[in-house]
Amino acid sequence: MAGECMVRLRNEGTIESIRYFECRRTLMEMLHDRGYNVSESDLTLTLPDFRSRFGQYPKPETLGVIASHRSNPSNKVQVMFGGTNEIKKKTLMEIYSQIVDKENLSRLILIVQSKMTAYARKDLEICQYKVEIIKLSDLVVNVTKHVLQPKYEILTADEKQELLKKHKVEEKQLPLMLRTDAIASYFGLEKGQVVKISHTGEMFNSLVTYRCVV
Repeated sequence: MAGECMVRLRNEGTIESIRYFECRRTLMEMLHDRGYNVSESDLTLTLPDFRSRFGQYPKPETLGVIASHRSNPSNKVQVMFGGTNEIKKKTLMEIYSQIVDKENLSRLILIVQSKMTAYARKDLEICQYKVEIIKLSDLVVNVTKHVLQPKYEILTADEKQELLKKHKVEEKQLPLMLRTDAIASYFGLEKGQVVKISHTGEMFNSLVTYRCVV
């Protein structure tokens, strides 16, 4: 019965609103998992409430969010959704003008739907804060929520050193994970960070492995 109700709700609205709803939901879960303050209302927002708030044809510029980190409130991230047009240097200038707290901003996340020109990408390299590009299509599904996915934990710098010391290994001896990996992208991992991966299942009670991002 619940499944029928969801199908009816989806059929009563636009496909566009469904896509943006699912992508924004994954975004909120991603920010929460990265340690940012995300309201419970954003994490549990339903499709009908999303449509009531953003409409059947959501405008990308209205979907953005600003969040502070739980461990350091002055560390802020701003997320902005780009439209369907090609992102040019002029587009970036318009985006920069909408940044709210430039002094405390540590990361800008751009959700894009189209290609970005070479001039625009070059401009990002000289930006005063970290700029992360995520494709809208990569947010349709939360890769960490799949039933077959193991549990991921990001080690702190101290935990990483304890791990290396305990096993008497160097960083370069750890198994690797590319920064382009879906999990690394989800958590916004940088080179040198270590991920603890805990596997559980019928084949084994518990298996823990580690990956170092390169």
